[in-house]
Amino acid sequence: MQSEINPIKSDSMEIDCQRIYDSIIACQREFDGNPEFEECLSETLDEIETLLYAVNDINLFPEMIDIIYRFKYRLRELEGQMKFIDDERILLSKNMNYILDEMAKFKEII
Repeated sequence: MQSEINPIKSDSMEIDCQRIYDSIIACQREFDGNPEFEECLSETLDEIETLLYAVNDINLFPEMIDIIYRFKYRLRELEGQMKFIDDERILLSKNMNYILDEMAKFKEII
C-alpha cells in the first residue's frame, strides 16, 4: 500500500497530493469498464498517479520545479481530454472535478 503522499506547498497555497491520488483511485474504481473513461482519461490519470509517487522523493528545488511543470502539462492534457467526454457521470463526478480543481493550483505556483 502507498504511504501518504506529501502536499506541495508554496507561500500562498497547498496542493493536497494525497487527496488527488485518492480521487484518481476512486475514479478508476467508479469508472472501471467504462469505455469512454478508459479511452480518453485512464492513461493520463495513470501518468499523474506516477508523478504523485515521485513527490515524496523530491529533495532539491530544481526537482520541484520540474515536477510542477510536468503536473501542469498533464493538467492541460486532462482538460483537453475532458472536452471529448459525453458521459455525464464522468463530467459530474466529484472525484474527477476535485482532481481538476486541485491540479489547477499548479497553474498558480509558477
